Amino acid sequence: MKNKPLQLKLYTKSDCPLCDKAKYALKIIEAKLQFIAIEEIDITNNLGLFSKYKLLIPVLEMDGKQLCIHNINSTKLIWQLRWYRFRSHFPNK
Repeated sequence: MKNKPLQLKLYTKSDCPLCDKAKYALKIIEAKLQFIAIEEIDITNNLGLFSKYKLLIPVLEMDGKQLCIHNINSTKLIWQLRWYRFRSHFPNK
């Protein structure tokens, strides 16, 4: 039985150098960790998201929890994602 990939959301917008840097880092991480799926969400398409994230982007979330804001620390993020993946193999009590 194959596990579903971890679903990540990247809140971003165009013309954002930090967002471009984050996207590049995530492509490298995604190549290393083939158990993640990243959805890019452009905050300019939704007024509520724009109001919430305009000063924070890029923001990477998983299950509603913010993993990264502004910058992605690749080493830390890989460790976190591997830990979440490991924990997913055990049932919650």
